[in-house]
Amino acid sequence: MTIEKTELPDSSEDKEPIYFAPKRVSLVSVTASILSWVVLVGFIGDFVAQMISLQAQLTTQGLTLSSLLHESSFYAYIFSNMLIPLLTGLGLFAILQAASVGLDMLLETDYNMRDAKKEEKA
Repeated sequence: MTIEKTELPDSSEDKEPIYFAPKRVSLVSVTASILSWVVLVGFIGDFVAQMISLQAQLTTQGLTLSSLLHESSFYAYIFSNMLIPLLTGLGLFAILQAASVGLDMLLETDYNMRDAKKEEKA
């Protein structure tokens, strides 16, 4: 009976991090960037739809915007149905863009560190 020795990979070649795949991080970064724009367009679309709905309600009831400016319930309606969703969309856009830029910075730092290590060995 012969026992075969399995060769272990050279430790200098196996310096890749276990849980860090640059391709996957790049894919997540691009996905977050695209998703942020989709979210922003969606929330702006909702804002425009709310404006059209408000205008349709005003015309069917025969009211003017200047007559509603004196009502406190009008401001509550504007705040809850228009302003909060718009600010939520802007916040989500900013968070997703920050995540995308942060992941890109992480990749760039990793590539620069690898290049510096290669130059030191040479």
